[in-house]
Amino acid sequence: MRIRNIVLACVLGAALPAVAGPRYTVTPLPVGTNPTGINSAGQISGDFGTVAGRRGFIWSAGSLVQIGTFGGENSMATGINSSGHAVGYASLPSGDSHAFVFANGVLTDLGVFGGANSFGSAINNRGQVAGQFLDATPNYRAFVHSGGVATDLGTLGGSFAYGAGINNLGHVVGGSALDDASPFLSHAFVYRDGVMTDLGTLGGSYSLATSISDNGLIAGHAWVDGSEHAFLYVDGVMRDLGTLGGRRSFAYGINGAGQVVGNSNDVEDFNYYAFLYEGGAMLNLNGLIDPALGWTLHSAIGINDSQQIAAYGCRGEACGAVLLSVAAPVPEPGTLALLLAGLGVLSARRFSAAYRRA
Repeated sequence: MRIRNIVLACVLGAALPAVAGPRYTVTPLPVGTNPTGINSAGQISGDFGTVAGRRGFIWSAGSLVQIGTFGGENSMATGINSSGHAVGYASLPSGDSHAFVFANGVLTDLGVFGGANSFGSAINNRGQVAGQFLDATPNYRAFVHSGGVATDLGTLGGSFAYGAGINNLGHVVGGSALDDASPFLSHAFVYRDGVMTDLGTLGGSYSLATSISDNGLIAGHAWVDGSEHAFLYVDGVMRDLGTLGGRRSFAYGINGAGQVVGNSNDVEDFNYYAFLYEGGAMLNLNGLIDPALGWTLHSAIGINDSQQIAAYGCRGEACGAVLLSVAAPVPEPGTLALLLAGLGVLSARRFSAAYRRA
């Protein structure tokens, strides 16, 4: 009975095995693709080069759908919502660009402010679009498009504003000039309930918010110590996320758990690598994939609540977008052997007892 108890203790003690192997699997998109967004289903938006010009795309489970133009040369998809609807901008024969929504194979011109130059940046699950348009001044201003109507979000005092991200509550983040005397004096903002709020900086003169989660967590980057650092904005406080050893880091995406993705250069300030920030630490994503695959990840642009990440990387000379998905836990070999040994002893004792009874 004592042996059985010991074995059971070993088996139960190993009920939560250690995890071996890489944290993420890597699914490559076609070579030459550039990712710009990811939705809750792991669909990715982006653009790629063709003989006719650049084209936006939606990628889903191995299938890539190309997005056309409004008669011009180029289109760019910049974001995607959970319905698989992409936002972006496409060129006209004149060379101007118009913001669009691409849904169910149909490309729709949003007609922002009567057809001004406009650029869609992000789309939420309600179909609301954030972006930028060129006004009559001419200056670029931030807008939100909802229910067929575009609204100028105003500025923080200057003439320039850029809408970069939007969550499912319709809250928009981006950057705005504070005054026209200092055009490079631009601060990150959040626009909610008709009010644009300055998020401040990390002590420098510049900041830009790029992404906002549904629970109000904001990611971006700001000027600090003569370079730019990624930040996480929580409860009124902008936190410096640091770097991977170099001078610069840039944050592009955030999920509801506060995980932030982007890129940062190394200690030599030469190469850029994709990062994942979580638990107070910035992690090089290249250390979380199988090195035998041969991929080097240079940037991560979006992360969903399932921790899937849209990233850009290279394998040799072939570069393009990749989808990172959380790998299934694999027990350590020693732990697996212990489990099997424990089960084996229990089975042997049961067989022996049955033999004696017979």
